[in-house]
Amino acid sequence: MKKLKQAQVFTPPWATNQMIDMLDQNLLSDHETFFFEPTCGDGAMLVVIVDRIFNELLKKYGDKTQALADTLFKFYAIELDAELVPKARKRIYDWAVSKIERELSELEMYLIARSLQQSIENRDFFEAMNHPIDAPSGAKAISRKLRNKK
Repeated sequence: MKKLKQAQVFTPPWATNQMIDMLDQNLLSDHETFFFEPTCGDGAMLVVIVDRIFNELLKKYGDKTQALADTLFKFYAIELDAELVPKARKRIYDWAVSKIERELSELEMYLIARSLQQSIENRDFFEAMNHPIDAPSGAKAISRKLRNKK
């Protein structure tokens, strides 16, 4: 695992895949399931998660466009280190563009980038979870799920 400043540890893809393998694979394509990455770093772990979600949705739909659109709305990630957030967004953006086998319009590029601005944010995990009213929609959805399980 690669270590950077501030005691950051980046999870390698093989470890991320092993963790995802422990899940019920139906969760990856379930419309009620939302994935939260509380410390996404440069997006290395997130891109593995997103790719696995996409592959399951592609099996379910048989349509890349629909699978990609749904994938981009099935996760929320935050990162405390402001320098890493653009790197994570770029990594997921490049991954998304690679799934489309044609030239993207400016509008499509904008929509993907805009979606990632909302899905990957520079926030403090503890701060976001302690203020549910102020929390972004992804954190609110997670808080609701946790409250409903009690």
